This record gives sequence, structure tokens and C-alpha cells, in this order.
Amino acid sequence: MERKKLIPRIDLKHTTAEQQAAIDAHVAKGRRITNMKETLLNSVVSFVSLEEGSYEVGDKLREKIGKRADILFGYAISSGNECPICGNYFKWVLEDQLGITDFEHFEFTDEEVELLDFAAALVKDPNHVPDAVYEPLQKRYDTETLVLLVTSAVFTLANNYWNNIVGTAIDDYLHEGHYVERNLDIQAAAHKK
Repeated sequence: MERKKLIPRIDLKHTTAEQQAAIDAHVAKGRRITNMKETLLNSVVSFVSLEEGSYEVGDKLREKIGKRADILFGYAISSGNECPICGNYFKWVLEDQLGITDFEHFEFTDEEVELLDFAAALVKDPNHVPDAVYEPLQKRYDTETLVLLVTSAVFTLANNYWNNIVGTAIDDYLHEGHYVERNLDIQAAAHKK
């Protein structure tokens, strides 16, 4: 179903000096300007706050838990939250960069299962995450890692909500798929031990 486009994307050929500076800084870090970012750039402060903060936290979290665990965590949140943009982005990273295409025969680590349980609880009700979900994370991670994990989850949820609210179009490089069903598969597969 096509969603209403609430906010238009900027025209990259007609940017303000402030927008162009933000674009140049973003691209200089090896990041792409996606449809979401073209929309966020209508407010440079929003672009910098949501996008740059998200990347900085994500980079630090990956140092602590690794890329695979981080991507599985983000994918579970975005898919469970039914965000086509973020769900398909994480699916693309899992398949194209990490080579993970089959969750039925995938070996999840205990850490990844704990992260997937946390993601599912956050999507279901972030105000009432069960102690049984928090406790393994508290045993596994130091305080800084827990703060990074929660902050990363908040940024992921914010990106999900933002894209869903404004009706961001899926980028050409992403393949629209059955991310909701895949999320159900990932949760079921994680608990098949």
C-alpha cells in the first residue's frame, strides 16, 4: 500500500549553503544520501540530530557487540515495528554485506538471542520490558554498553517512526520484501535451540 507523502524531499540540485554543508560532511564520512535524508534535510538540525547521532552511537555500539549482533538487533526492531525503509535496509545489510539469508539454518549466539528478545520487547511495549529480558543484558554488558544499546534502540525506533509518519519512499538500492514475515522467522529461529 502506498503511503501518503507528508513532507517532500529536497532537490539536491537546489540546496541552501547549510544543506550542502551537511550533505558534504555526511558524504565525506562514506555515507549515502538516501530518500529519508533528503527529506530530513528540510531541517538541517533535524538531519544532524537524527542521522549523525544515530551513526555515532551505532559505530560505538558495534565496537562493543560487533556488526552482526548490531544489525540483527536493528533488523528485529525495524521489522517488528513494520518500518519498510529500515526493515529493508537491515535486510539488505544482512544479505548483501553479511551473507545471512536463511534464518531457519542460522546459528544464533546466546548474545544475539538476548538482543532479539530485547528488540521484541521494545517493539511490543517499551514501557514494560520484562526483567527476564533485561537481566541477561545486565549480566553480559557493562553500563556503557547498556547505555549505547538503549540509545541505539531509541534511534532505530525514532527512524522507524519518522519514516512511517512522513511516508518516505523506499530507496532504489533496497529490495522491498517480506520483512515482517522475516522478522517472525528470525524470532522463531532464534529460539529453536
